[in-house]
Amino acid sequence: MTEADSPKRPPAGHPAGPLAGPFAALCLLAIMAMAGGCGVKTHPYPEIVTLPGPVEGLKQELDENGHLWLTWNVPAANMAERPLKTLNHFEVWAVDYDLATYCDGCPFDLKKVDEVYLLAPAPGQVYGPGPYVWQTDLRQGRAYVFGVAGFSHRGGVHPDAWRTTKVLMDRPPGALAGFSAAVEDLSVRLSWTPPPSGRLVEVQRRVATEAAFVSLDPVTDGRVDLNVAYGNDYVYRARAVLPRGESLIPGPWTREITVRVEDRLPPAPPPYLDAAVTPEGVRLTWRDRRESDGVAGFYLYRTLVGEENYGRIGGLHTANTYLDVNVPDNADLRYRLTAVDDSPNHNESGPSPEAEVYFAPATEAGPEERPVFEDPGL
Repeated sequence: MTEADSPKRPPAGHPAGPLAGPFAALCLLAIMAMAGGCGVKTHPYPEIVTLPGPVEGLKQELDENGHLWLTWNVPAANMAERPLKTLNHFEVWAVDYDLATYCDGCPFDLKKVDEVYLLAPAPGQVYGPGPYVWQTDLRQGRAYVFGVAGFSHRGGVHPDAWRTTKVLMDRPPGALAGFSAAVEDLSVRLSWTPPPSGRLVEVQRRVATEAAFVSLDPVTDGRVDLNVAYGNDYVYRARAVLPRGESLIPGPWTREITVRVEDRLPPAPPPYLDAAVTPEGVRLTWRDRRESDGVAGFYLYRTLVGEENYGRIGGLHTANTYLDVNVPDNADLRYRLTAVDDSPNHNESGPSPEAEVYFAPATEAGPEERPVFEDPGL
């Protein structure tokens, strides 16, 4: 890393290189003017505009140890927005100075610190697309400016091809407190103790079977992660970050929390249950919801009228009818039905409306006083 030679910074500008500068710009205008005449046979694109265009997607990432990672991809085209024909390597230029003297918009003069050569291209490609990675160590209390550009095979770089990024190495935030992850239905609720004002929280997640973490967008309050799938284990961690210019100065990571995402949402209760007395027993019928609502089957429950201790009849019923032949003598009965989904948890719904049948002799009040089950006709 090259440090600024003195507190006095030279005029603003791009890193210099072959074919860069005012003289090259004047040459370009002259060549383009000469090429404009009708019928003049000349090369339509001077060499300077066939130089590599700006790199794509220059990004910076800081870690809690003060390491900076710059990443970028191959330019999409040359400076004339035509297919890229010449690209030899990338160069990283930089300047750093005391953070106390940092001035947003003040001029700076970058100096070359490294060269990054092309990756081996994939079959059928001229250049390996990237991402290209360059790493360096930063010091707290310093302000940095980095520039990245592609150079031609002849060492040329267009002055407008540079892409820059700034890093302000302020004091990092402290550890994030109260981080937790709780599974809900097809989601994970993440929460923490809010950090001091001006700080954000970065959460990272990975599938337990994979090694790489993926960052979620930094936020201030808790969040719900909806981009999860049933049956997967996910690992989460978080940290406070301090926004400074284009950078996020990170604090230390929390402990990692592993959760398993499962289907915990029960299906809707069955809308009705019909009970009818037949010579063979009590015939129970209901609507079959298995295909439309993800229901695996149904549980039937029975109790005596006037009692609440329902007992389950049989196992999981996969049809939409059941004949209850084991009916107690002279007993009025109540039935109800629940739906069970097809998830690994076998979530059970709430009960359907009750259905009643009567076998007991009439009381002194007479049979007309008893509740009568009416078939809703559904």
